[in-house]
Amino acid sequence: MTDSVIRALPLSVRLALRELRGGLAGFRVLVACLALGVFAIAAAGSMNRAIQAGLEADAQALLGGDLEVERRYQPPDTTQRTAMEAMATVSQTVDMRAMAIVPGDAGERALVELKAVDDAYPLYGTLELTGRETLSDALAQRGDVWGAVADPNLLTRLGVNVGAFVRVGDATVQIRDTIAREPDRVASLFSLGPRLMIHAEALPATALIQPGSLVEYDTLLRADKGVPADALRTRLTDAFPEAGWRIRGTDRAAPGLTRFLENLTLYLTLVGLTALLVGGIGVANATRAYLQGRMTTIATLKCLGAPAGTIFRVYFIQIGLLALLGVAIGVAAGVGAPFLVQALAGDWLPIRARVAVYAEPALLALASGALVALVFAVWPLARARDIPALAIFKGALADPGRWPRPRYLLLLALALGALVAVTALSAVDQRFALVFVAGAAVSMGLFGVAALGVQALARRCARLAHGRPGLRLALANLHRPGAATGSVVLSLGLGLSVLVIVALIQGNMTRQIDERLPAEAPSFFFIDLQPGQVDGFRAILEQTEGVGRTAYADMVRGRITRLDGVPVGEANVAPDAQWAIRGDRGFTTGDAPPNNAEIVRGSWWPVDYDGPPLFSLTEELAQGFGLDIGETMTVNILGREITGTLANTRKVDWGSLRINFTFMVSPGALTGAPRTWIATVRVDDTAEAALERAVTDAYPNVSAIRVKGALETVRGILDTAARAITATAAVTLAAGALVLAGAFAAGHGRRVYEAVVLKVVGATRGDLLRGYLLEYGLLGLATGLIAAAVGTAGAWAVIVFVMKAEWTFLPDVVLTTLVACVLVTLAAGYLGTWRALSGQAAPYLRNE
Repeated sequence: MTDSVIRALPLSVRLALRELRGGLAGFRVLVACLALGVFAIAAAGSMNRAIQAGLEADAQALLGGDLEVERRYQPPDTTQRTAMEAMATVSQTVDMRAMAIVPGDAGERALVELKAVDDAYPLYGTLELTGRETLSDALAQRGDVWGAVADPNLLTRLGVNVGAFVRVGDATVQIRDTIAREPDRVASLFSLGPRLMIHAEALPATALIQPGSLVEYDTLLRADKGVPADALRTRLTDAFPEAGWRIRGTDRAAPGLTRFLENLTLYLTLVGLTALLVGGIGVANATRAYLQGRMTTIATLKCLGAPAGTIFRVYFIQIGLLALLGVAIGVAAGVGAPFLVQALAGDWLPIRARVAVYAEPALLALASGALVALVFAVWPLARARDIPALAIFKGALADPGRWPRPRYLLLLALALGALVAVTALSAVDQRFALVFVAGAAVSMGLFGVAALGVQALARRCARLAHGRPGLRLALANLHRPGAATGSVVLSLGLGLSVLVIVALIQGNMTRQIDERLPAEAPSFFFIDLQPGQVDGFRAILEQTEGVGRTAYADMVRGRITRLDGVPVGEANVAPDAQWAIRGDRGFTTGDAPPNNAEIVRGSWWPVDYDGPPLFSLTEELAQGFGLDIGETMTVNILGREITGTLANTRKVDWGSLRINFTFMVSPGALTGAPRTWIATVRVDDTAEAALERAVTDAYPNVSAIRVKGALETVRGILDTAARAITATAAVTLAAGALVLAGAFAAGHGRRVYEAVVLKVVGATRGDLLRGYLLEYGLLGLATGLIAAAVGTAGAWAVIVFVMKAEWTFLPDVVLTTLVACVLVTLAAGYLGTWRALSGQAAPYLRNE
């Protein structure tokens, strides 16, 4: 700026700019704390927006058409298909589970997600193969053998190469290529096995489609005959109101992925906000330390007639400019993160993200960072404003001990309200965001109270430390005015608590898998057994050595349409129960309640009951539906609606992995409905392969799910999720470490002066070092104990009340937390103390 421009600025602005000429000295922690939290928020929002843009751009390919008409058990009939073809180009796919078996007595076998496609598939996008063949050539019939393409993982599991033959049901197909990218695969992220794709005309030869088999028919429509997609949906709905299908448009091309991204973004955003809140403590510390060093300047300005309001504005502008620098760095790094992810891991993403600079996440991060800086800077600025000049010159440099003026309290309240509003309104799940805000406020309050407790305990114990100067010095430094105790307990404790929660939850869930489940869980789930195959299946089990506990249940698929007479679309269903009304659900009949179930409300129907349909639901779902005993529920099964009364609710132990159903129906209620049977079998490890081979050879339509493999997959998912959550939660811990460093840096001057005085009265460097390290060790131990207690309580609540699982205290996790906390504080304290101990006494004594 030119001199004329500077002279034209208000006095407070000129003074603020003049004092900033010294650079970022003393403010590096402030800038770093804000940049870290803002980066996390901006990066999460920008990455989510890039993927959402990719979903929108590729929605037709991801869905497979402009509309998808989904129905289970049976395809559209001739009349419905003719109506569709008159208005759009039609392609139909069939999805189901099956076993792929390598021919031969010892041939490997694997559960696959079988997909049969026609010549029109895909209507949008391209199915990319790793070889040179086109999809139509790869699936074509050559002689008597149909072709197939597969996920490369299937070849690995079966131990075969391209060109190998595998048996699927009663048919044998040749795997002629592997799939590089399936355009509509992301629409159904969850799968029990790798993909195997065949031609629709090859499906009858497999004989896999049996009455009651779980088969999904997806009819894809391309609106290229003059009828827009919205009008096409309306016409089909009006023409066939009882079809029992579900129609999806491109706005819900990948609902599972969309929900996952929304939840992930919400979590990462809240992690960033937590880091910001922790960093806010660093802002307050840095502001307080800076003002402490400028007290002489403040007193001089006051003596020269500068109004207190002008002094407040001078330092408010300074802190504001530096805060904006930190926020700007965080926003720039956050919006740039997706470009780096795209360059390094773009091929790993489920879709092609549209990476760009998006304004909305950047503005959200900017607003959050600015508001956090304002919330934590106003208090020390307002209190410093009211320190009398005479008190400063007398050396009374501590805070005045009274609350700021009402105008600043109002400013603080407005900033807090704006921060809460921004957090809630920008979140996908506003209720969860508000719960987080409340939880953050309570947590910070608890840690603040805990810090006061540590200081009070140190004050009391200091009186008992006579004859131990090192311990007395350590305890005194924990409770003296301006001690870093509050900052360390609050900032470092929050980050460690999050890590303890994650570690304890992961440890408890892993224990469930490693210790409890293998002792109780079945070895296999056999699904899609036809009623006429049950007796033969039982015979195979009797002939197989090592077979232990078995269980059977019939299953019919149906869709809930009404709750106590109210259509489900209009019913008040709790968010955690919405999953049950989104699609078809499994229903089973039973004369008696399952052995591992407990009746909560109502009573079970008589063994010989033969009256109107009665339902039994899990207690959690009944509460989510808002149903009381005696109220009704209506289910649509293949177009036939069955209305029954809720007779009882049950508490189910899902962790046992035995056959359990959310929905049970009285015998006779589902008479005539096509059904299949499922069975669980526990067998010795040495007989698993023989049993699987015997069942799938005898009944090719039956799918065998190895529970051990599923548990390994679940354990892998848990480990991966825990590592990812721990890595993101470490952002909060990093912010705490920055605050810790800032707190020690802020007290550096006082420690140098203290060390000089103690040296003059005879203390050696070793005495001081032991005293200071004892102080940091006690502070780290106290913080670790508090974090361990809070983290343990949080993990217990999640395991018991959210996951409904058994809780086990894991002392090794808590011990690790304590050791880590003590080491971190010792390391940071050692670095700060070593610099303080190197101070020379002469310059300080001359000043005195």
